[in-house]
Amino acid sequence: MIKRLSGALLMMVVLIQLVPAPYRIEPGPAASGDSIQEDPSVPGAVKSILRRSCMDCHSEQTRIPWYGRVAPVSWMLARDVEKGRAAMNLSRWGAKKRPTRVLLSNLACANARSGRMPPATYLMMHPEAQLSGDEVNTLCQWSAELMKSSRLERSR
Repeated sequence: MIKRLSGALLMMVVLIQLVPAPYRIEPGPAASGDSIQEDPSVPGAVKSILRRSCMDCHSEQTRIPWYGRVAPVSWMLARDVEKGRAAMNLSRWGAKKRPTRVLLSNLACANARSGRMPPATYLMMHPEAQLSGDEVNTLCQWSAELMKSSRLERSR
């Protein structure tokens, strides 16, 4: 009984690999200079936090682990990356107008502070992406400074 069940499960896993994926992770264009990682105004500590905890889903530099190439996990991963890029694509940071960057940084702060980001499902496989309280404070301080400098520019 267990042998048959195991065999059936293995056969299902093999067959599902033949099903066309409803989602795909499309690589982004070559670096255009718009990546947040290339923005000299973003502090190095913020870039490091974003690289480790955010950019797999929120950029076009997604690192796909081995299990991310096996259906149906690959489908879920691609869907999550698609949603993440749609919400905030850090590879296109420089192409956004300053008010949009301020808003996105505020949302990143709020989502990190509430524990919504990085999502628990991502942290299960990537525990190193967990943000410490100090890292959340670093992101939020950067966001506050970005907002403050934006206000100063508008008042001139």
